[in-house]
Amino acid sequence: MMPLLPTPTATSTPVLSPTHTNVHAGWQVLATPYFSMAYPPDWTLGTPTSSTDWVVIWGPGHQDAVQVTVVLKTGVPQGELALYCQPQSEGARPTTLASLPMTLQVTGLGNSVRVWRFVNAQQTLYLLQVGDAQADAATQARHESIFATFRPDNATPWHC
Repeated sequence: MMPLLPTPTATSTPVLSPTHTNVHAGWQVLATPYFSMAYPPDWTLGTPTSSTDWVVIWGPGHQDAVQVTVVLKTGVPQGELALYCQPQSEGARPTTLASLPMTLQVTGLGNSVRVWRFVNAQQTLYLLQVGDAQADAATQARHESIFATFRPDNATPWHC
C-alpha cells in the first residue's frame, strides 16, 4: 500500500520536475515514493489515505466528474501481466506515453475509459486511466499532457 501522499506545490516558472519533462508554470507536482506526476493548477488532488493504492486528480470544480487516476500495484505476479505482455489478446495495443512503453486499452461502460499500463522491472504495475474515450481530441490531449509528466520510481520496463 502507498503511504500518505505529500501536499503538491505550485511552480512559478517552468522547472525540471521529478518527472522527465518540464512542468508548465503553475502546475502542481505530486511526488510519491512510487511515482511523480504534474497537473494543472485548477485541478485538485483527491484525498489519499494510507490504505489507498490509487491517486485521483479531479478536473476543475468536480462538476463534470473529470478525473485522471493512477492505480499502483506492487509485486504483481508475472502471470497477471497479460494485458501488458500480450496486449492484443485482450483488445489492447502497444503504445508509448511519457516516453515509456505502455499498452492502451479502451474499456468501461460504452468503451468510455482509456487505460494505459506500464510495468517496471520490479513488477510494479501502473494503470493510468481517464474516462474520456468518447471526448473530443482537444479534451483527450489535455488529459494526455498530464499523463505525459508521469514518471515511475523505476522507469526500467519489465521484459515479458
